[in-house]
Amino acid sequence: AIFYLKKAIEVNPKNEAAIYELSFCYEISSEKEEAVTFFSEFVDKHPYNETGWFNLGISYNRKGEFEKALEAYDYALVIKEDFSSAYFNKANSLANLNRLREAISTYQETFRYEEADAYTYYYIGECYEKLDEYEKALVNYNRAIKLDPILADAWLGIGVVLDAQNRLMEGIHYIKKALELEPDNADFWYIFAEVEEKLGFLDEAENAYKKVAELDPGNPDVWLDHSNLLFA
Repeated sequence: AIFYLKKAIEVNPKNEAAIYELSFCYEISSEKEEAVTFFSEFVDKHPYNETGWFNLGISYNRKGEFEKALEAYDYALVIKEDFSSAYFNKANSLANLNRLREAISTYQETFRYEEADAYTYYYIGECYEKLDEYEKALVNYNRAIKLDPILADAWLGIGVVLDAQNRLMEGIHYIKKALELEPDNADFWYIFAEVEEKLGFLDEAENAYKKVAELDPGNPDVWLDHSNLLFA
């Protein structure tokens, strides 16, 4: 597929569908270096192609080279000011660099060019949570749920923030809701186990740790935490 998509792009460098498909193929085949090489050469030849710059940013992001990803997204935005996906991805890179306030303002830029999106509000909430600005985090997590009531990560986010505010009896309701939506999510079960243990519901915590071990047996932390619970 990569071979033929390259041919298609060579014939028509403005074929956005082929560029995105190629980027996707690189992702699922884990060819990170080749993706960076291809898109770097592509933007050298076609410097005013915002789709090329955008996918170069994605390629750098996958490698964890967030500073280079930011530069690529900025070029895409210079060429196309209303490129909302570029703002969103740029914000993700800023968040990964722990530049959280910049990330929040960049996520908010997407609202100028497209309708509000649940995931964008979720990521804004996550940034505020990391900044320990819990009320603002709750506002944005709730906005996410209002737009997408089955966004499990946002329900979990509310539960985690309420825990941080020492409102754990309220928070556990939201964590349970997240588990209802994604019953096979090992991370959710892990947080649920820790919360049940904090509340003193040790049998429930033990069952939750068993569920984490069933879903993610290669995680050493769960075995240690489960053993500590049994010891207690």
